[in-house]
Amino acid sequence: MMVTILSASSSGIIATFLKPHIMSTYSKRNRFDVTALSNGILAGLVAITGVCDRCDTWAAFTIGLIGGIVYVLACKLSQKVGVDDPVEASQVHGFGGMWGLIAVGIFDNEKGLVKRQPRKRLVFRLVTARYGLHSGLGRLYLNDLFLGHAQTEPTASVSDEEVIGLDTAEMGEKVYVSP
Repeated sequence: MMVTILSASSSGIIATFLKPHIMSTYSKRNRFDVTALSNGILAGLVAITGVCDRCDTWAAFTIGLIGGIVYVLACKLSQKVGVDDPVEASQVHGFGGMWGLIAVGIFDNEKGLVKRQPRKRLVFRLVTARYGLHSGLGRLYLNDLFLGHAQTEPTASVSDEEVIGLDTAEMGEKVYVSP
């Protein structure tokens, strides 16, 4: 239980302070992003899940730190590519899960690189992560190809409520604030 708390807290802290600077949303007025904190905590939990029963506390802290950085960089990548993911689920679970898969090969107490075991397991983890990324992207491409969602019409209609934001229209408060 201690390793999950350490990983989640270190990931949440690094994401809270790093994301506004990487995403260029930092200002003197809006210093902290609560969604970065909560999604950073989730990214740390996703990253530690695979190795939580077989890692030391320093390794859990390191996994969380790197998990928070991976989450923030995935947010920047998604913004550059134009992915519409307002709750950042793919950044938290997809990229955080891939880092967690690699972290098992590095920080496992019994068979990881930290204990100087054969590097075969890390290579296997990297190949598995690459396969997962390619198969997921391939499925998205095939869905668009055969179902034609990308060519025919947008998935969300544009109405006044969506322009001002559904969080404002339905809940009366802004959740995602952009400059």
